[in-house]
Amino acid sequence: MPVIIFALVITAICGSLFYTPDYLHLNVNWAKRLRWQIKIRWRLVFVVLVLGLLSASSTRDVIIVVLAVAWLAASNFCAKTIASVSSSSRYQGTPLAAFGEISFLYFGGADAFALIAISYATQLNLLVATALIATALHLLVVTWEKRFIIWAFVAVIIGHLAIAYECQQADSDGKVYWAFFSLVEISILSAWFLVARAQRQNTRNVAFSIRELVEFTGYSEDKIRALWATSNEQLAKNWKDAHLDESDREKMTAWYRENSELYMLAISGYNLEYKRIRDSIKMLRFGRGACLDYGAGNGEIILELARRGHPSIYFDVDGTSMRFARFRAERQKLAVEFFHSKDDLAASAKQRGLDTIFSFDVLEHLPDLPAELTFLSSLLNPGGRMAFDVPAGSTKAHPMHLNHHLDVHVYTESIGMVEERGLMEWIPFKKQEKFVFIKPA
Repeated sequence: MPVIIFALVITAICGSLFYTPDYLHLNVNWAKRLRWQIKIRWRLVFVVLVLGLLSASSTRDVIIVVLAVAWLAASNFCAKTIASVSSSSRYQGTPLAAFGEISFLYFGGADAFALIAISYATQLNLLVATALIATALHLLVVTWEKRFIIWAFVAVIIGHLAIAYECQQADSDGKVYWAFFSLVEISILSAWFLVARAQRQNTRNVAFSIRELVEFTGYSEDKIRALWATSNEQLAKNWKDAHLDESDREKMTAWYRENSELYMLAISGYNLEYKRIRDSIKMLRFGRGACLDYGAGNGEIILELARRGHPSIYFDVDGTSMRFARFRAERQKLAVEFFHSKDDLAASAKQRGLDTIFSFDVLEHLPDLPAELTFLSSLLNPGGRMAFDVPAGSTKAHPMHLNHHLDVHVYTESIGMVEERGLMEWIPFKKQEKFVFIKPA
């Protein structure tokens, strides 16, 4: 059993190295970054409980595992409470608001206390002890924000002392010590390298985005960063205050036009997040021939398609985000057609047809989803693809997302489209976020 637990933990660390550094450090929202850390650690608490109970050999061991899990859960619950309070606008600029920047010390201290208590109270198997030490230091490293070299050195020293102590307790020879310490060191340095790389890339992404927004809006960098942090909250408030009839398309269009600057800034911040970057890169591979981005926002996808030489069409509400996208296209000397009228868009598409249509983070805002899917499919050439998403229903953060109660698969196939699914879309019980349909030739 210790060998199996060791193998599972090391596999989990490798999996975490694959995505966690980018997941945590490619974004501009401190509150969201902290929430993601807490979400990851709830999974860790569950894993510790399961593996701990499987490896327990006595009632005493079970009690120790339960106490350790309770401690980790309590520390995570406290962090969640602090994160909720610190994200409030009334605490901006206070030490409490900076909790996200030092959360690695908080979580590292909680993990260290749990590990020391377990080591003192039980005779841990050396393999399991090494796995726990590697996990704790890995989590410490992937949540770092600054002073990489100093903290890397500290983590290596901690790992050295911890493995030396466990080897002494197990009366192991020097070769075992160096083998296990090398494993822990690889975990630390790999995480450190990937975190540093993600932060360097994020710094470049943020600097480029801020330069564009400063030039377009005339706002200061501080104001842009503040709006990145608050724009989604303000949009949610504005939507609730408007009390719109969701069936009144004209009033809804007017509301989105009036709030398009907030959307421009919210989208700008969202486009700097790892998941958004990854999904956009993934979806770009579907680009073929003449392309339309329906609800194109700030224009990231359609501008990149134009950069790659595709005939490109932008469609969205005539507001600030469209003007920003046009500004970016002109600045980068990219040939993109801009439309805000569906009649004009349909007339343009009728002349040449479209080979690929993208529509992300927009259909959930529109009142008549079946009509939108029918309209978009009518613009496609035979053999053309339509890639889109439809997040289900409103949330506290996004009350403007409408509840369509439509089976997208059934309806889209009923209008003659055929779904193209990759391997990930066939996994049972996995929520499908992206859809790709083909218009048969």
